Amino acid sequence: MSGAAPAWFAGERGRLLRFTAVGLLNTAVHYVVFLPLWWLLPYLLAHLAAITTATLCSYYLNCRFTFGVPPTARRLLLYPLSNLANIALSTAAVSVLVEALDVDPRVATLLGGVAAVPVTFLVSRTVLIGWSRG
Repeated sequence: MSGAAPAWFAGERGRLLRFTAVGLLNTAVHYVVFLPLWWLLPYLLAHLAAITTATLCSYYLNCRFTFGVPPTARRLLLYPLSNLANIALSTAAVSVLVEALDVDPRVATLLGGVAAVPVTFLVSRTVLIGWSRG
């Protein structure tokens, strides 16, 4: 048995790494937009503006950089599904970590976010390039 990864795995691993890099950049975009708006607007409005900006940035970067597909109106309309998957999974993970395993909520929030990355990646991949394309 060879120690080399199959070509499809190496390709998906690269995409997952790019997806993670886009996620980190997306977090920075959210923060950079949120902070100045927070001084001018109620925090929830600042958050909504920041999350909208960050989601659009994430969409564009994941289309171009992660999955190599052109942005389209259909993909843009479906893309928020990946955010819903992330919210649902990270929230469930945080809840289990805090309530069942007594993990500090500050740590659980980070771990829950990391735990959601693989499924969020798969949902994003499906929305942007479909099931059949690898």
